[in-house]
Amino acid sequence: MNESGKKWAFWALAGAFTVNFLGYAFIVPLLPSWKAQFLLSNTQVTALVSLWAVPLFLLGPQTGRITDRFGPGKTILTSLVLLTMSALLYLVATEDLGYDGFMVLALARLVHGASGAAIMTAGFAAASSIWPQNFGEMTGKLVAFATIGGLLGPVVGGVTYAYGPSFAFITLAGLTAAMIPLIYVTTKELGEGNQPAQGSVPLKVFIQNPILLRIGLLIVLATMATGALEAGIPLFLAESLKLGPAWIGGVLLVMVLAQGMGGWIWGAKVDRKGPVRYMKLGWTVVTIALIGAGLVAHYVSDVVLAAYFIMIILGAFQFTIAAAQIPMLPMIDTATTNAYGEGSAGLAFGAFGTAWATGTIIGPLIIGPMYDATNSWGLTIGVLAIPMVFGLLLTLKNQEMLTECYNAEMGKRSESE
Repeated sequence: MNESGKKWAFWALAGAFTVNFLGYAFIVPLLPSWKAQFLLSNTQVTALVSLWAVPLFLLGPQTGRITDRFGPGKTILTSLVLLTMSALLYLVATEDLGYDGFMVLALARLVHGASGAAIMTAGFAAASSIWPQNFGEMTGKLVAFATIGGLLGPVVGGVTYAYGPSFAFITLAGLTAAMIPLIYVTTKELGEGNQPAQGSVPLKVFIQNPILLRIGLLIVLATMATGALEAGIPLFLAESLKLGPAWIGGVLLVMVLAQGMGGWIWGAKVDRKGPVRYMKLGWTVVTIALIGAGLVAHYVSDVVLAAYFIMIILGAFQFTIAAAQIPMLPMIDTATTNAYGEGSAGLAFGAFGTAWATGTIIGPLIIGPMYDATNSWGLTIGVLAIPMVFGLLLTLKNQEMLTECYNAEMGKRSESE
């Protein structure tokens, strides 16, 4: 593929990732309103966030096989159509048309999650094929654009919802649909389908392989923390600190912007110096950050001071969690190729999606019930440091094995050029 084709492919993937995560984060500032409208508990509200990842958990390997069979381009194109439909389902839920609104919201999240899962799997598979030598840098950039979507989501959601649910969700559907023509014209560049050499590989091989199992566990731990904070922080700011939408949006803005910058920076560094050193740094800092956030939530009584402290600490958390997360993408890419050969990039990233979704589901389901049980945001946030310690210990214990696997596969790719 020439450089022009690669540029078009990159911007198509960037657009798809952006609108995917824009829709994911779109509902965050709406959670307090939905809680009041549908008389929901904190557990039910955070469950709505978790539902987005359920299809990714259940269908991750299947989205990988679909990607390998039909190609990333067609897979992303179809998914964007479904993504647009899910936005309209949100509208149906909030318009009180005689349906059980909460159940329609749940259905919308499931449809959104299924289409989003396929976009992630197909997008990473396309990037692995188009940019095999600087995959870390490109995935870091794609995650940064996904983060931009996550950054814009609460802003666009909050502002448009102020004008009414109809305006909000029609806007979301329109923004998503706007990406369909770009994906359509770059379908060939993104990759055409074929029967993969490893198409019959079952998910259990990713559990039985020691390297892939460890990477999967690390992915679960990292996304568990981010998922918990995405669901819990808006509730903490609104209920404990009594902050309004502007403050909540500001804190979320810092968090998401920090993660986007981290993804871009750490991805490029991984290609130059390998992933493990940055994973160790990431796990160390996020552990400290979560302990600090818990202490602030428990001891700092001044509302404005606590809000600024939380903003800074969680910004540091988001920046460095990217150092733990981003290197796992090239790690699972190289580990899968090293273990099973070429031909199943989609399946590999489908398995990655299952691990990612597991943590995303568990995180909100922990933070909501824990706060309902303890009535302490300090304890609820601080306890998230425990899985971060496990992530650090797991990385330290297996750093030689992870490094050797990564270097061996990247060496083969350098020799083949």
